[in-house]
Amino acid sequence: MDFGAGFLAGGLVVSMAWGMFWLAIGLIGWNRGTCEWHIVTRGLIGGCVPCVLLIGFLWWYLGTGGDGLWFASGFIGIPCLLVLLSFRPMPDGKTAGSHLIEGIRSLRADLLGAQQRCGGCRSDHDHETCR
Repeated sequence: MDFGAGFLAGGLVVSMAWGMFWLAIGLIGWNRGTCEWHIVTRGLIGGCVPCVLLIGFLWWYLGTGGDGLWFASGFIGIPCLLVLLSFRPMPDGKTAGSHLIEGIRSLRADLLGAQQRCGGCRSDHDHETCR
């Protein structure tokens, strides 16, 4: 029971961190004018919903008086599982983790409006002067 509770809490923490990461990317992109509010609200929801669930779950769990060692070992379960799955080979020979990192970089570049031609300037910049 305690291991499962820790496993659930660890998953909620990973989900909350992922949502907050995209909230930060969305806020930067919105501030630069390269993405719209729906990206920011999705990041906010993706970070706040797991946070509220985690707070409620921990409030309930702390009232049960469970064993901290088993909870802690379950808590690191989801992050360890994700690390192990990131080493899984994909059909093109790369690992799943490298595909995830490439996807994150691509989405981040799209949302933040980074340009490839002149080192990250804004999209309204005249690229002829960069050469």
